[in-house]
Amino acid sequence: MKRATTEVQLPDLGEIEGAVVVGWLRSVGDVVQEGEDLVEVETEKTTFVVPAPASGRLASVTAEEGKRVQVGDRLGDIAAE
Repeated sequence: MKRATTEVQLPDLGEIEGAVVVGWLRSVGDVVQEGEDLVEVETEKTTFVVPAPASGRLASVTAEEGKRVQVGDRLGDIAAE
């Protein structure tokens, strides 16, 4: 049976179209809870944290530190436990 995964995406930031990944606050393999701070990103105006969209285990990171990402881009995946 395949485990369900949830994509971690850069959310809509209003007038801002993209951001730069500053750093991940969790490592691949770590258990995370929905709403928990997961990855820090920086826009031209501010730095903010993207929360985990679901509970589970951080299965992958597709947007490494320093990568520029756009709204809706996949940052990583959370596997359901």
